[in-house]
Amino acid sequence: MINEQEILTVSEITGSIKRTLETKFGYVAVRGEISNFKQHSSGHRYFSLKDDGAAIVCVMWRSRRLDFEVTDGMKVVITGKLTVYPPRGNYQLDCTSIKPEGQGDLHIAFEALKAKLQKAGYFDVEHKMELPRIPLKIGIATSPTGAAVQDMRTTITRRLPACEILLRPTLTQGEGAAADIAKAIEEFQDSGVDVLIIGRGGGSIEDLWCFNEEIVAEAIHKSKIPIVSAVGHEVDFTISDFVADVRAATPTAAGEIVTPYTREELLQQLDYYQEQMEEAIERRIEDYRATIERFLTSYNVRNFTDNLLARQQDIDLLEERMTATADRRLTNLRQRSDALKLHLLSLDPLNPLRKGFALLSKSNGKYLNAKERLSPGDKLVIERLNDKSEAKITKILKGEKWQRKRKVSKKNSNDSKELSLF
Repeated sequence: MINEQEILTVSEITGSIKRTLETKFGYVAVRGEISNFKQHSSGHRYFSLKDDGAAIVCVMWRSRRLDFEVTDGMKVVITGKLTVYPPRGNYQLDCTSIKPEGQGDLHIAFEALKAKLQKAGYFDVEHKMELPRIPLKIGIATSPTGAAVQDMRTTITRRLPACEILLRPTLTQGEGAAADIAKAIEEFQDSGVDVLIIGRGGGSIEDLWCFNEEIVAEAIHKSKIPIVSAVGHEVDFTISDFVADVRAATPTAAGEIVTPYTREELLQQLDYYQEQMEEAIERRIEDYRATIERFLTSYNVRNFTDNLLARQQDIDLLEERMTATADRRLTNLRQRSDALKLHLLSLDPLNPLRKGFALLSKSNGKYLNAKERLSPGDKLVIERLNDKSEAKITKILKGEKWQRKRKVSKKNSNDSKELSLF
């Protein structure tokens, strides 16, 4: 009879199985064929791994990178951890990596990624950039110890010695190589290079596989710098060859492609341009010389002296006219000035006094005019040019002939004067 304490819950037994699987197996590498592969909208991948006798459910979370296109029927080697999914009570393989198995499967992966990128437009001609005709700075992303880098350096230096070469040592084989190549491409974006070569020497498809991974294709596609892909030998083709702006059959060919003009060809081109410039300058000088000759032989130039003398005569006539006009104006102004001066002098009240006349005014300060009558006893003030006197009218003489007598008498102490008129 079963003891009540020995009865387990579903969660307890599932947890026990989970711990046993994870403890017993831990991480495993499993070979099999992909079946029912599904990329969920969340980014997680769900599929089965099977062989002729069994199948196991697999899951690969979106945080784990997948470097190639997975399709049903593909044979792969999966590394992962055996575990149990408690809600369903089944065990599954939590995948950490998926690698195609064998050359046949690598070829399938290659063709799958090629088809995907081609559909996305990565190979389209309109995305290809032209290489610079005369690069001053060339970047190279490759292994620093392989023969490929020496071939490229030798070729570039021989063809274009003035060009600067910037090498970024890069992994080109094995684990992490694809990520390192993509990072190198990204680093070169702000380095000032005119063109970039990525590649390596020959090898097996497994050796070259890092250039077939999507992360490298993505970096090439996003590059703002023209990229030349030089991977393996002439018969080798990689995904990077199709995405790059130019494919080079070999690293040596890449060195030639990025230096389309050798030093000798550039010198010849410079000589040609120099000859063209000299001929153009000579033609321009001849044109100017002909223009000057036509100018010197023209009617206006030949009669320049006569024209100059005629203009000078015109100037002399104008000067005489202006002088005569100015003299007349000055004479008129002088006459008007003199007339105004005389008129002003005639209006000067002191002018009669300068001639001996005097001004008469009564004690109230009002000057007498010729029509104003005088009476005996009137007191007057007599103003001459240099003095002023007081007088008293004692007698008024009438008739055509009159004679003025002055009788001065001192009546008081203030020296007052008395004027008698006869």
